[in-house]
Amino acid sequence: PPTAQDSTPPKVTTPVKSPGPEDWHMFMNDLQFSGKSPDKNLKPPLQLLWKFKTGGPLTASPVIANGTLYIGSTDGKMYALDAKKWDIKWVYNAGSSIRFSAVVWGSRVYFNTRNNKFYALDADSGELVWDFKSKGWMDSPPVVFEGTVYTGAYPSRIYMLDAFTGKLKSERQRQVTINGVEYGCSNGEFRPVFPQVNTNLWRSYTEASESFPVAANGFVYIGARDGKIHAINITAKTVEWSYMAAGPVDAAPAVADGVLYAASTDGFIYAFVNSVDGTSVPKDTRKHGIVARDNAPVYKEKDGVSQVYFLNDGTHLPILQTNKNWYQIELPNTEEVWIEELSFGEFVESGDVSFNTKFCGTPQIIPLINGAEYPYWSPDGKHVAMLKRTDLSGSYWKATELWIMGRDGRQAKKLYSGQFYNPHVSWSLDSRLIALEVEVGGEQYVFVVDWELGKIKRLVRGNAPTWSPAANQLAFKRREKGYDYIYRINSDGSGGREIAKAQYKQSRYAYTYIHAPSWSPDGKQLAFEVSQDHKVGNGTVAYAAIRIQNVEGERIKQIPTQHQRVRQIHWSPDGKRLAYIVSGSNRQDPVLDKRLHIAGINEENVKHQILKHSTPAWSPTGELLAYLEREDCAGLRWKVWIIDLKNGRKYPIARTSMDVASIVWMPDGKSLCLWHTSDYLQDNVYKPADTKGWIVPIKLPI
Repeated sequence: PPTAQDSTPPKVTTPVKSPGPEDWHMFMNDLQFSGKSPDKNLKPPLQLLWKFKTGGPLTASPVIANGTLYIGSTDGKMYALDAKKWDIKWVYNAGSSIRFSAVVWGSRVYFNTRNNKFYALDADSGELVWDFKSKGWMDSPPVVFEGTVYTGAYPSRIYMLDAFTGKLKSERQRQVTINGVEYGCSNGEFRPVFPQVNTNLWRSYTEASESFPVAANGFVYIGARDGKIHAINITAKTVEWSYMAAGPVDAAPAVADGVLYAASTDGFIYAFVNSVDGTSVPKDTRKHGIVARDNAPVYKEKDGVSQVYFLNDGTHLPILQTNKNWYQIELPNTEEVWIEELSFGEFVESGDVSFNTKFCGTPQIIPLINGAEYPYWSPDGKHVAMLKRTDLSGSYWKATELWIMGRDGRQAKKLYSGQFYNPHVSWSLDSRLIALEVEVGGEQYVFVVDWELGKIKRLVRGNAPTWSPAANQLAFKRREKGYDYIYRINSDGSGGREIAKAQYKQSRYAYTYIHAPSWSPDGKQLAFEVSQDHKVGNGTVAYAAIRIQNVEGERIKQIPTQHQRVRQIHWSPDGKRLAYIVSGSNRQDPVLDKRLHIAGINEENVKHQILKHSTPAWSPTGELLAYLEREDCAGLRWKVWIIDLKNGRKYPIARTSMDVASIVWMPDGKSLCLWHTSDYLQDNVYKPADTKGWIVPIKLPI
């Protein structure tokens, strides 16, 4: 679109309407940031009128004018919603996070974005009127007064723009007076020097709060970090009503025309009205499903063409009927629409993990012994090895016992006690031998444990051992003088030889464990992380890369990245592709960080496919790849997906608010295993972690 510098839109011909008393047209409702509303109707207790899910956590406060609510989301979109009922009027995609409130003036809505852009949209249609590029970031909401837009930018710049055209009228440093109110700008934050709101007083009535308080009809409304929205009686200083959202409520609420609005980092904007005595909302006994991804289209007909709206992940809706690959659902405004099965699902909870019944069978839950962490399945799927950590003292992660347990959760057996600083454990192809790294006398050694015979052997000095998938042979690393040396050795200790030497990038942390190299399925090649210098300007920057080398020491290929780290390198079963995670991007946008790459490695030029986010797991056939997506909205932590690499179809499998430590396909390729390890802090006491797994049958339409 044209920018304000290279185009001059025509002046607005419609009259500029002043905000009415029922409106809340700007952050904190006025230039003084008083946060006061003249509303005389709103009075606790309140009840939920409607809620709407955006595609990202909400840190901006809503503004309301002429019956429309405007809310910007960190998903980069400005939403215009009906203020009194669930309905979407329009959505504008600015392409960068919107962290602060908009302001409505006349027939325009103004806001800024994280990428230093400022926008003016038509308030009725959402069409772009003009935009402006700032020279620094803007860390506060804009202000509009008598045809001039004021916005602060880092470090202390104040722009004054023509509200009609976007042309720069003037520029100040540090301070400016707007209708008698003195504003200042520091570090990109632009606000009144002496705001009227008494923030600290009302925050003290919450557990913890970053929200600005607002007042209406004798009550203060304020959000809290624990997810609660409170109504506090101004005279009695007592909390009269609270509502629990799924994430912190850091944004200031808003009051307009008898409705309280509050935004949460769970991605929802909530609307509340007075409770009606003697009435209750009837329980909806219909089956419900959940929108499983952001920007999911819904259609008037099941044709994939007649789009009505785009909905975001986490929207719960009743299911009216199913028809092959489609669900008919009812929207909160009672419209009946259709949505595809890849965007929606009926999820049933099993031990804090919700599984999509369309693609999942009944899961089997496997609890491990107390203190067990980092479980690894044997290749035959009959046993799981784990390290037990019960001593939580010290600065570094350390386990002291190696255990094994059967698939049915029974026959737990301790195999060895030692000092384990590396959580990586590797099984031999025949599921009989376990290799791991053990510290002895301040040195790291490779140990091999025969769990059937109970024999334990110290093999060689080294780190991060991993078994070949094709022979009784191990690869391991040894880190010395700024280099990682890669070795291979037979299981009896014979045939040891160095096959690679690679420079490694020093970690910013004092101690981190060394990651194991990754064998190709035929046991002839290894892939591992190295450091590679890139020319940047007149200097060089060390980025991570993946080197592929054969077991005879010949370098086959090196895959460069523009990230600091490469982790979780996994070969596809046919040996033609690598899945891996890159992190530590040199760009600020978090969307580019922690990305899952799938790289075809046999072509002369490596071909990439990029997904969000982590923990790739190949199915035994190599046609499917399971992975985790980290949800950015509070209230949900991880989503599990399976992608069919033949056709690109992504199946929503599971959702959970817990941390998922890892996922892995079971050897038969018919089930997926999810592992969860609890935090050490439990009920305000540090305790050994609890780990449990879910083995869930997968039933995809393939």
